[in-house]
This record gives sequence, structure tokens and C-alpha cells, in this order.
Amino acid sequence: MTKTIVALSLSLIASPAAAADAPPPNLPACPTSNDKPAVKPLLERIEQVMEGRSLIATSTMNIKTKSWSRKLKMKVWTKGRDYALIRILEGGPRETGMMTLKREKQLWNYLPRAGRVMKLPSGMLGDSWMGSDFTNDDLVRGTSIVDDFDGKLAGTAKHEGHGVWKVTLVPKPKAVVVWGKVEMLVDRDSCVPLLERFYDEDGELARTMMLGDIRTIGWRKFPARIAIKPADSARQTVVTYQDIEFDAKVPDDTFSLHRLQQGR
Repeated sequence: MTKTIVALSLSLIASPAAAADAPPPNLPACPTSNDKPAVKPLLERIEQVMEGRSLIATSTMNIKTKSWSRKLKMKVWTKGRDYALIRILEGGPRETGMMTLKREKQLWNYLPRAGRVMKLPSGMLGDSWMGSDFTNDDLVRGTSIVDDFDGKLAGTAKHEGHGVWKVTLVPKPKAVVVWGKVEMLVDRDSCVPLLERFYDEDGELARTMMLGDIRTIGWRKFPARIAIKPADSARQTVVTYQDIEFDAKVPDDTFSLHRLQQGR
């Protein structure tokens, strides 16, 4: 899912390859002037725009609580929805060099200080990643807003000067999803989500994701800053992208368990 303290002014740099790309032929158009667009094509566009066929990116994660703060610099590789690798480039002594690998439905962590790989149960997708307010599922894109949710248009509104569609997502009966409901505010100009509210199975607000600093990368608009704030605490986590390349050529062995075990 597309898967949002302190505002950061870091530049998002699109590579020449990303700037020259073209939208996929099956990409639904952004229904900018339509007050009541069909929800499924809108969600399909959002998912394709936010994820791409593959991705290589460098980002910074800032975690702030009342008593402590932490900053991590990460590199991310993805291929479709089934493969993702996150490597911590800079952080504390215990975090630097750590990696998280997703291969289809399996999730693994490489622990550099121990020099070993640990497989995570699928039930840990909803757990915190590295003590942040992002879950494992957020970081490796385990949930699909198209495949795992039924969407419903809940009207239009204004949000921080933007005209938005209000979209409600409810998990499909057989979907393995952490949330009981998600509410999205989608910018009518760019078709990019600006705000997402996540509710637990009891209908209580669990967290809010805020997306901003919308940049142009090739043909798409993309939020360079994503912040997540839990509903019941003063803490917050912000991810800001420094550089990103969509639809990049990512070798298959990037996601091999053998390479993970070697720590590279």
C-alpha cells in the first residue's frame, strides 16, 4: 500500500532513464474533472503510479518520539509486487548493513552483526519495521489496494487547498489485511493520495499517513515525503526520497536468498 515531525527539504532527482519513460499502455486516465469517477480504474492508476514495474530508490527515514530519535538512510530495490530488498546504508551500529528481503510471500532479515539471516513469519507483516511507524507490509508493499480491498467513492472535499475525492477501502473477505478500513483523500489534479487514515478491526483510528512534496518524475507525479503518525501517541516517522528511478532494470539475483546470506 501505498503505502506517511519535521519537514525535510531534500531533493528528489529523477534519472535520465526515468525522465524519458512513458506510461504503460494499460494505465487508466486520471479522471480530473469527474466528480464521480469509477473507483476501480482510479485505484489501478494510483497503484501503478506509486509502484511502477520496478524501482530503485534512496531515501531517509526519520523516527521521532518524546524521548528519542533515529535517522536511517536506505536503498530500496523492487520488482513487481513479489520482490523487494531494503538495505540500511547509514544508521546506528546495530542497523547499518541490515537488510530486509521479500520473495513472494516470504520475508527475511539479514543481521550484519550476527552474520546470519532470519526468516520472519508472515504474521509479522503488520509489525513495526526497525522501530518505526511503518510496518513490514508498508516497506515491502505486501498489500494491494486493487486486489485486497473493495473501494467506494464517498464524495468530494477540500484538503489543504486541493480538491480531493474521498475513497473508502474495505478489505475483501479473503484478503490477509492488517486494517479494518482505510479512508483516502486523492488529489483530483494528480490522482496521488494526499492523506490516508487506517482503522483497526474495531473501527478505531489507528494511524494517519500524510503524503506531500509532490514531484514530477518522468510522466508521473509522486510524493517525495511520506509521514505516518499513530493515533494514540506523539511519535511520528517520515520517509523522504533523495533519488528514485521507476521501471529500472533490476537483475533477478538482487532478490536471491544466497546474496542475502552473503550480506550483499
